Order: sequence, then structure tokens, then C-alpha cells
Amino acid sequence: MIKALINNQWKSIPKENLQLGTDTFSFSSGLYETFRTLDFKPVFLQPHLDRLFSSANRIGLNIEFTQSDILDMLSKVIHDFQDPNQRVRILAVPNKLIVYTSHLNLDPSIYNGVSVITFEASRAHPEIKTTDYHACLTAWEAAIDAECFEAILVDDNGILYEGSRSNLFWVKNEKLFTRKEDVLPGTTRQIIINYSSVSIQYKILNSMNLSNIDEFFLTNSGSGIIPVTRINYKNIGNGSVGIITRQLLSQYNEWMLKEIAR
Repeated sequence: MIKALINNQWKSIPKENLQLGTDTFSFSSGLYETFRTLDFKPVFLQPHLDRLFSSANRIGLNIEFTQSDILDMLSKVIHDFQDPNQRVRILAVPNKLIVYTSHLNLDPSIYNGVSVITFEASRAHPEIKTTDYHACLTAWEAAIDAECFEAILVDDNGILYEGSRSNLFWVKNEKLFTRKEDVLPGTTRQIIINYSSVSIQYKILNSMNLSNIDEFFLTNSGSGIIPVTRINYKNIGNGSVGIITRQLLSQYNEWMLKEIAR
């Protein structure tokens, strides 16, 4: 069972009911946000709250709590949990706002590089973090079956969009690229765009050209920056974590520490 706040009331919910892809996440009009804590302090929380309310306005979902209310609920949930490093989720569905947390459980080996696959799929509303998660769940299950960390969504022309749970960046000739449109405006993605010491250009990438890039990495709020060293079982660059990716990993850790020190 998971202890959660539902409309600011403590309830116990079966863990399986709060997993992506279950009935809880079948609301096409629902939204969710996930972020991590560091030493019991939320990391880059405000952009998540802003996106939650902006997305709710777009889909016509009424959230009956203010941002201040949600901050109070988050504080209760975070400090009720014993682990200082948590993965916290806000789930907004019709007539309910659910806040709960779990252990972050980061595997440090991912920062040495992970393998991913491409998977042909698309999200109906990629700019919104909706609970209509079926396309991403199918892609994620394909990644698990392939013993890979993530699945990159591609269209029928092989154009890369985003991961099932992540945004993506790549490096070519010491230049950093990411896709501009038709992807989730991820919080970690935006942090990198705002603060990276390497200038960023917007471009599209075809899976046919993966052998021509030097570095590739994913971003999400739980894991931060995740280096990718193999896509579809083929090395990216020389098959090791690249210089620019390592540089950004170090910078991102510094940005997190500054964030929680504010």
C-alpha cells in the first residue's frame, strides 16, 4: 500500500493502482507531474507546478486547489517519508488531486551510459504530460523486453521525437542539438536550454543518421541527464560517454545544489 494525500486527506492506496498504465492513468483528461527531492527538498519544483496549471487550462481540467495548497500537501508528503531522496508525483484527475512519493532509487551505473531502442509511436498531445499514457507505456514495455533503459519514439519516417519518459539531446561537432516542437517541454530539458554553457540549436534527427552523431543523452526530472552510448544495439560515437555530456552532468549537479540552497 502507498500512503497518499487525496484532496488533502491521507489515504492508503494499493501500489499497483498508482502505476503508469493502470486504470488510475486511463483518464484522458488527467495530468501528472513527477519530480525528485534532494535532502527532502524539491528540485526545480516551480516549473512543474506552472506546467500542471497551464496544461489543466488547455484541457479544461479544473484543479480545485491553489499552488499554495499543493505546496502544503507536498511538504506533508515529503516530510512524512523517511528517505531524503524521493520521487514525488502529483496526479490531477477529475475531482481528485493525489500526491504521493516513493524512493528515488537511482542506479548510479546509468551515468556510465545506457542502451536504448527506437520505437514507432506518437503521443496525441506531446506538449502535455497527460495520464493518457498508453503509447508511452507500450514503448516502455518494448524497451524492457529489449533489456534497454528507454525507448525513443520515432515516426514512420524514422524521425526521433522524445523518449517514453524523457527528452533527448545529441552532439555533433561539439554543437548541442535538441528538437524544438512536438515534444514535452520537459523541466530538465528547459534547465539545460536556459543554463548550458554549450549553445543549443534546434534540429530534427533521423534514425538513419545516428551513426553520424558524436554524443546522445536523455533528460528527465528523476534521473537528470542520462548518457546514451548505444541505440538499437549500435554504438554512439566511440561507445563511451562524451566530453560535452560529462560537462553537462557536472553542471547539472551544481544547478541542483544551488536550487535547494535557495
